[in-house]
Amino acid sequence: MERTLEGKKILLGISGSIAAYKAIEIMRELQKRGADVHVAVTPNALKFVSEVVLRTLSGHSVYREVVPEENPEIRHTSLASSVDLFLLAPATGNTIAKVACGIADNPVTASALAIGGGIICPAMNVKMYENPATVDNLKLLRDRGYIIVDSDEGELACGVSGKGRLARVETIVETVEGYFIPDFLSGKKVVVTAGPTREYVDPVRFISNPSSGKMGYELARIARAAGAEVVLISGKTCLQPPSGVKFVEVETVDEMRRAVLKHVKGADIYVSAAAVGDYRPVKRYENKIKKGADRIVIEFERTPDILSEVARSGLVRFVVGFAAETENLIENARKKLSSKGLDMVVANYVKGKVFGEDETECVIIGSDFEERVSGSKRKVAIEILKRISERL
Repeated sequence: MERTLEGKKILLGISGSIAAYKAIEIMRELQKRGADVHVAVTPNALKFVSEVVLRTLSGHSVYREVVPEENPEIRHTSLASSVDLFLLAPATGNTIAKVACGIADNPVTASALAIGGGIICPAMNVKMYENPATVDNLKLLRDRGYIIVDSDEGELACGVSGKGRLARVETIVETVEGYFIPDFLSGKKVVVTAGPTREYVDPVRFISNPSSGKMGYELARIARAAGAEVVLISGKTCLQPPSGVKFVEVETVDEMRRAVLKHVKGADIYVSAAAVGDYRPVKRYENKIKKGADRIVIEFERTPDILSEVARSGLVRFVVGFAAETENLIENARKKLSSKGLDMVVANYVKGKVFGEDETECVIIGSDFEERVSGSKRKVAIEILKRISERL
């Protein structure tokens, strides 16, 4: 796993929610990415999670008293001057209210007051979550610069269903990673396509490709973290859409074309990372083709060229395509750059095992430059978006 948080010191605040046990998983995921995690707790948090566990896993003493008798260090001020991020997960309605009002009566709220910003992840009963007091408190904290990771909907500990579940651990960790990405796309609208398209032969068979969508999803995730308004238009994948983006799922090339043309109006950047099928069956059978003849012949026709259409429409300031090649990588990519009227193309050599991998290697190509980048798809996505930003 890439150590995206290497050298970062994070203070994890835990309040008295049934979701407190998930704080341990959050801590471990942050540590896997290189973070040094310290823990502060409210008194009620220790009713749900053991101090011994938190101390053992973090490698640090747990901040459990504002002024402990055995060590009168004022830890909320010392931590405030040394941590890179304050993460409150889970955050109960009570703790959120105290943070909003500047009350500092326990280690978590005292740390929040001393640090003055960070990420808050609410978790509570749906009635408490939707109470106007909580709604106003969260709005106030957003206005003051806190990042709020919205709660999920689902079955709650009290037995009812609704909004109030602590957000997925993956979403929280993604938000922490994004916190450290500069806002180099602030104010920009970015449309990204990802994943494969499907073209049906009959109701149960289709022509497709092995694209996993990972590259496109990372581009959307990083663009959002970099401050952009993001629309992700994706074919069918097994991936969870990144938090904070507008997600549109499609299946066929025609569906993707309609979605793209709808959302690119007024966009600053269009990145076509999807593996769009070039051909589709001329005829789609109404019923399943039954096994019979030793051979069948299926006639194909060209699909619409979405990338070229967008590039020539003038609807988007900067258009980026991907070129998946099995030979003559640079030559074929430059032909695509020129023939489709693109601003940039990302060329991948895909002969062999490439689709679905977490690592990649590609060449970023513009009219006057070539740059080879490699590493995790997250790292490559950052490099691609930085190059786009520089040329905007």
